[in-house]
Formats: sequence, C-alpha cells, structure tokens
Amino acid sequence: MKQEGLKYFTDLHLTSIGLMIFFVFFICVLVWVFRKNSKYFYNEMQNMPLKDQEFTDARQ
Repeated sequence: MKQEGLKYFTDLHLTSIGLMIFFVFFICVLVWVFRKNSKYFYNEMQNMPLKDQEFTDARQ
C-alpha cells in the first residue's frame, strides 16, 4: 500500500504541479493576511477575549 502511494512521487510533472499548487496557495494566504484593511479585523479578534470577560463580569 505504501509503495503504491509513493510510486507516483517519481513522476516529475505531477510533483512539479503539486509544488506549484502549494506555492500559489501559500502566496494567496500571505496576500490575504497582509491585505490593506485587515488591521481592523485583527484588532477585533485581539480584543475578543476581553469583551467576553467584561460580558461575564457584568452578568454576575
């Protein structure tokens, strides 16, 4: 079973296509993370635990 799966890694074209797919995915993730208007979203996510704490303190 393992040898059946690994025998396709010797195909240079298939390996190159896989490398290119993952490289393009990596670049897209970097662009998405460092996009222009993402600072507001990250600040909201950063303060989310503090807002939950304030909410639970107010209920008690």
